[in-house]
Amino acid sequence: MLPKILGEGAVVKKVMRWLVPVVVLAGTSLATSVQADTCDQLPSYAELKAALQAVTGLGEAVIGGDGHPAWLTLVDSSGVVCAVVAEVGGDVTTNQSGIGHRVLSAYKANTSNAYSHDRIALASGHFYSITLPGGSMWASTLPALDIEARDGPGPDSASRWGTPKDPMVGQRSGGFSQLAGGLPLFNQSQHKVGAIGVSGNPYCTAHAVAWRVRELLADQTGTVGAYSYTNEPSGVACGRTNDALILDVQPDMSGVGGPGVSPSGFGYPVCSFFPPAVRTFANGIQDATCLTPP
Repeated sequence: MLPKILGEGAVVKKVMRWLVPVVVLAGTSLATSVQADTCDQLPSYAELKAALQAVTGLGEAVIGGDGHPAWLTLVDSSGVVCAVVAEVGGDVTTNQSGIGHRVLSAYKANTSNAYSHDRIALASGHFYSITLPGGSMWASTLPALDIEARDGPGPDSASRWGTPKDPMVGQRSGGFSQLAGGLPLFNQSQHKVGAIGVSGNPYCTAHAVAWRVRELLADQTGTVGAYSYTNEPSGVACGRTNDALILDVQPDMSGVGGPGVSPSGFGYPVCSFFPPAVRTFANGIQDATCLTPP
């Protein structure tokens, strides 16, 4: 069960109210432009790749991880895949980047997009604790493309993975992941326009990379930072203001090897495998700085 941080029974009620998918809002004034947010209005493949390489180029001393090449997927507000980007070029299908992370990046983007809306921003990592046994979203999932639709027909389709012609582009990949690395995109009007997902490094690093990539992306006017976390209407982190990763899972002390407890209810375990060397809000991780009033 989630901790009683809002009073008896209030946490689950609050969680489920926040997590209502945007489709429920279709008949309200908050959803007046659901058809307006298309891939054409979002950053291009080239812009995404440049931002991804700029961030991963900062190195492990800044973002943590083990240097494993990353994948990034962008979806629009309805879940259509706009781009699938491989950090490295060349033979990405064999020995340069784990191909499972291609699919995970799409699932992370889809999860964040599916549950974020114009009232709240949710990262994929916020679903870790609440999808564990006993959590309010235990065993949750979302439908996903079948293998042929996702990866393309025939053995030669792999040559398109991570390119502008990736087989997932133009389709709704679906899929669910509670692993960190998926973040929503909000424009300066606090309107959700899509989401990105990053996978390839240990998951605290995937979140840190996605956070920094998002800060570098520009809109059609050329404004860098057009999708910054500062545009978000609310969240579950940093005093319920944004979608930073909450590393508050406390180890299970019962001796039975349980998953631990998150006091916030939306926590993620501290990454012990090459975590970001400096856990600061610059990497999108909730810390004392982001909880301090300005």
